[in-house]
Amino acid sequence: MSQSVTLLATLSLADSYSWPEFNEAATRLGAVAVTMQGSGVGMVEQLDHLAATGVERVYLVPVNLAEPLPTSWLGRVARWWVAHRPEAQLEVWYQTKAVLGLPTELPSQQGARRLQAKDSLTSPDWEQVPPVRRHVLVCRGPRCSAKGAAALSAKLGAELYRRDLLDTGVLVTQTGCMYPCNQAPVVVIQPDMEWLGPVGEDDVAALADRIEAACQEGVPASSRGVSQATD
Repeated sequence: MSQSVTLLATLSLADSYSWPEFNEAATRLGAVAVTMQGSGVGMVEQLDHLAATGVERVYLVPVNLAEPLPTSWLGRVARWWVAHRPEAQLEVWYQTKAVLGLPTELPSQQGARRLQAKDSLTSPDWEQVPPVRRHVLVCRGPRCSAKGAAALSAKLGAELYRRDLLDTGVLVTQTGCMYPCNQAPVVVIQPDMEWLGPVGEDDVAALADRIEAACQEGVPASSRGVSQATD
């Protein structure tokens, strides 16, 4: 393993749906692909792996495959990792300027700064439930995955993002097996307890219409707040 590794990190859930292409592009450049959320290898898990294999320095580069997004979350998570791994002999250097689109070359390391330890994952601003009205669960169990759930999830996420619904009106979550496997791929819309299957890529537009219509009704989750597990 090299003593220095470049980590290319996507930031948004929508970008994670392009994980296969992103991972391939990073590999061609001799870099390592990670994601902040959604499908793919998580950044914290990859940092743990690199630290365990003796890598001494990581250059962390944010990547926006779709629209430009703020990069501050990437630095926050990386500083949190440094704070919670005091035994790790791994320097994390952060390039604040994001790469736009699939990377075709590695950016210069000039201007990168070394991140210091900081417990940066909690804030009074992050106490509230988002104002979504529907929660969509996409099964990624063995049978659903074999029958195209990955492509379905990617296309559905991209379509909801295009409609400005992703993370605003709808949360999309990939799950383990949800059991009616003969109907794979399976999608569940909550809180309606509406089970749909088999759902294919050709059904995405109609499914997005259905979800968008459902979002016109119901109570935003933010009005209910978060309860303690022992309540």
